[in-house]
Amino acid sequence: MLLIAYELRNGGISKTTRSFLDAANRLRWKVKVADARSSAAAVKEQLLLQATAPDISGVALIGTDSAPFHLELAMLKQMGKVAVGWHAGSAPGPSPELFANITTDPLSVAKTAVDYAIGSSTGPMGAVIFTDSHFSIAMRKAKAMQDALLRCKRCKVLAVRDVDLSQTEKTIPKLVPELARQYGKAWTHTLGINDLYFDNINFPLHQAGRPDIVNISAGDGSNSALNRIREGISQQKATVAEPCNQQGWQMADELNRGFARQPPSGFVSKPLLVTQEKLAGRGRDGDIEDDAAYRRAYLAIWFPGAR
Repeated sequence: MLLIAYELRNGGISKTTRSFLDAANRLRWKVKVADARSSAAAVKEQLLLQATAPDISGVALIGTDSAPFHLELAMLKQMGKVAVGWHAGSAPGPSPELFANITTDPLSVAKTAVDYAIGSSTGPMGAVIFTDSHFSIAMRKAKAMQDALLRCKRCKVLAVRDVDLSQTEKTIPKLVPELARQYGKAWTHTLGINDLYFDNINFPLHQAGRPDIVNISAGDGSNSALNRIREGISQQKATVAEPCNQQGWQMADELNRGFARQPPSGFVSKPLLVTQEKLAGRGRDGDIEDDAAYRRAYLAIWFPGAR
């Protein structure tokens, strides 16, 4: 088995990877892990050189669109190999490249983020949206957030900015003062398609004299984001988290189905709105996913009759 992670520094990707490896261990699979470090060329190289090896029966593609690798994945399919993805397309379910793509519905994620922004605010609301055009799912979420805000009479979309997720540490500190000058007090909220945008935004906001701006992420629920929301030490007030632990196990289940020549499950997980209030009753290392019922359910599928 080959797992290709687009960028293991990304919280959602690393958490999903760890969960998949946990499930794979239960299935007694041997997994090779490759970190592409945000390089499409590295993903392509892994698909051409590693995935074609005789000892590789399946591929898990985590955190990168599958469409640019249509030819490579089609070749693997012809070789009888099964490929699944996490956030590898703009919608959950099968695709031309993948047996199954695992993700929450991006439209539901976008709606959850915007509903929280509107419901937790009063008066005029001016939003800047951060997205990354490298990912179709990110563009779909950003468009959905924009459309939802446009339906709100007191809300205005000030800008939709395309900011590469792999460059946020460099880009965000430079972008904040530019946005503050351009939009002034009209800028009240920032909505991002990922928590990474808010890892380095607090200090520049304070330097710009804007400690009032509210930041909300429509994905993925990274550990750093959960910690700063829990402690109330940043201007990020919420994240719409993916149930990454459950999704890692689902990836393993979809691969298992592919190996057994069964159809994909069709299951779509629900996003989790995480606020300080939700985290208050949990320990610092507490899991936002409520229980391990999904583990028991998958183990019963994989090992029927076992106790």
